[in-house]
Amino acid sequence: MLANNTLPPDVDQMHIDAAGAVRIGRGGGLVEFGFRYMDVRFTANTRQIQSGPIVQISGEIAPLPYSAEGVAIRRSAMAIIDASQELTHTRLAISKQKTILCVGKAPVVSPWTPTDLIAATVSVILEVRPFLLILAEILPTWPKQQTEG
Repeated sequence: MLANNTLPPDVDQMHIDAAGAVRIGRGGGLVEFGFRYMDVRFTANTRQIQSGPIVQISGEIAPLPYSAEGVAIRRSAMAIIDASQELTHTRLAISKQKTILCVGKAPVVSPWTPTDLIAATVSVILEVRPFLLILAEILPTWPKQQTEG
């Protein structure tokens, strides 16, 4: 419970609706957060677009293998990236720095609750999960679990 009914410094809005759902956020109801999945650090944020609120995620997967590391590995990685273009909410892409990125977005029901936000984020990750599992198997480099310290 917050003392004196004050909100944390990052939060300027908090509302409890009739169903007991808590909505928190900064001005405009925007929320940013991060998480780690398969040892990849992802960032997520909400954004309002014309059709309603969405959650966007992005994560830097690993460097795109050079041909010198194996032509077959590079071709396989490129085929996985190309195949991800058919996904509904998520894509794998290559940055200008030749890094494999995971980007995605999904609609969030409005008004949303923290549970709705997490559910939308998880739906994006679950969609791309098979592609990440395959990349983790074939890439010579994959993010290593970091210990907080």
